[in-house]
Amino acid sequence: MALLHWLAVALVAACTTASFDVAAQTPAPAQQGQMQRGNFGNPAEYDSYMTALNTQDPSRRATAMEVFIAWYPGSVLRIDAYEQAIAAWHAAGQPAKADVLGVKLLQIDPDNVRALANSAYVGRLKASGGETAALAPAVAAAERGLAVLPKWQKPPLLDDAGFERVKEQIAGVFNGVLGFAALQAKDYEKARKYYRLAVAADPTNLQDVYQFSVSQLEDMPVDALGFWYGARAIAIAKAAKNDSAAQDIDRYVRSRYRTYRGNEQGWNQIVQRVVAGEKAPPENFKKSIPRAMTPPEQALQLLEDNDPASLSFAEWALVLRHRDFSPANKAAAEKVWKAINDKQQAGGRLKVPLKVLAANPDRIEAAITEEAQKDSVVELEIVMARPLSPLPAVGSKIAMLGVLSEYRPQPFLFRLTRGELAPESMPVAGGPCADPRPQMCTQDYRPACGTRRDGSRQTYSNACSACSDAQVMTQAAGACP
Repeated sequence: MALLHWLAVALVAACTTASFDVAAQTPAPAQQGQMQRGNFGNPAEYDSYMTALNTQDPSRRATAMEVFIAWYPGSVLRIDAYEQAIAAWHAAGQPAKADVLGVKLLQIDPDNVRALANSAYVGRLKASGGETAALAPAVAAAERGLAVLPKWQKPPLLDDAGFERVKEQIAGVFNGVLGFAALQAKDYEKARKYYRLAVAADPTNLQDVYQFSVSQLEDMPVDALGFWYGARAIAIAKAAKNDSAAQDIDRYVRSRYRTYRGNEQGWNQIVQRVVAGEKAPPENFKKSIPRAMTPPEQALQLLEDNDPASLSFAEWALVLRHRDFSPANKAAAEKVWKAINDKQQAGGRLKVPLKVLAANPDRIEAAITEEAQKDSVVELEIVMARPLSPLPAVGSKIAMLGVLSEYRPQPFLFRLTRGELAPESMPVAGGPCADPRPQMCTQDYRPACGTRRDGSRQTYSNACSACSDAQVMTQAAGACP
C-alpha cells in the first residue's frame, strides 16, 4: 500500500517539480553581442527570434517560438527556438505541448539534452498518472541523457554560470526519473542512489525529496535518515501551501516512525525543526532515534546480556521460537536448549508457571507468556506422570513440575513430560470433580470448599478429600465463606 500512497501524493505534488529554468536561458548582454542583427542575412529573422525570446508570458513566448520555427525552418537558431519553446510550455504548465515539440526535436537531434530531459520528465509525469507504458521510454531518455550530458556544448545564449545551473537541473531530472523507475521496481538501494543526486540538484523538489524518503523507509533494514527527508517533504509542501500533500506525507512517515521506534515520541519535534528551516539532517540524526528491536533481535540481545540458564521460561520461548530466523538466532537457540538440558540434568524437573487453557486427566494445554495467556494461545503441552484429579480449572494460573523434552519453533510449542502439580498449586486446582473419584488422599491441610449436589457447601481438608465425597460436584481453593 505504501507505493500506491506515494504515487497519489506525487500527482498532487507534480506541479512543484522543477522542469527547466527559462530565466537562465535569457541571453546575457555579452552573449547578445554574438547575435548582432547584422550577422543575419535576413535581419527579420533576428528580429522575429528576439521578439519571441523577450515575450514575458510563457505561453505566448512558446507560441512565438513555434511561429519562428515555421517561418525560418533553416535558421541556425532553429534548435534554440525548439528548446526555448519547450521550456516556455513547461513554464506555462502545459507539458503535453512541450512533449510534442520534444519529439520533433529528437527527430532532428537525437542527442539533444533538453529534448531528452523533456522526454524523461513528461514520461515520468505520465507514469505517475498511471500510464505504466510511459516509464520505459522515460528511462531510456534519462539514461541517454546522462550519457550525452558531459559532451553537451554550451549554447551561445548561456553564460558559464547559467550553463552549469541548467546542466545540474537537467541531471536532476534524469536522476529523478531513474530513481522513480527503481522505486517502482522496489529496488530501494538503486532508487536511493539516483534520488540522492536528484535531491542534491534540487533540494526543494517535493516529488524527489518525498520519494527519496520512501526509498529509505520501505527498505529493510529501515534507513532512519528517511524520517528527516520525510519531514523535509512536509516542510516543502507546507511552504507551497499544499496542506493536503503535507498531511498525506505526514500520515505515511509518522506510521513508519511509529513502527521503527515503537511510539511517536520525538516525531513532531523533528517536523517542527525542519519546517522552521533546518536544511540538512544533523550529523547524529540516525542515532537520535531509538529503534524498537524486532523479536528476533530481542532474542539475540537477551543472550548478549544474560546467561541463558538465568532466563525465564517466557524468555526461553522467545529465543527458541525464532531459531530459524537467521544463523545467529539458530546459534542462540542451541545455547538456550543446552542450558535447559543442563539445568534439568543437574536438578531434575523444572517448575513452569502457566495458565491452563485445556485439561484432561492425562494432558494439559497451557500458555506461558503474557501475550499467549491474553490471547489463549497454546505454548505448552503437558503429559502427566499419572492421571490428574481433580482437574485444574480452565483459566487458572498454576505451576507444574516436569521435564522439557522437546520444542517446536513455529508455531511455538514446549512439551513437558512427567508432569505433576507443584505443591503450591494443589489448592488452586479447582473445578469439577472428575470420575473415577479418588480412593485415597494425603493428610496435608490445604482447605478446599466443596459444592454438593443439593447446592450446599462444605469445607474439606484438601481438594482430594472434597472430591472423594461422591456428593461433591465441584471444589475451589480455600475454606468456604
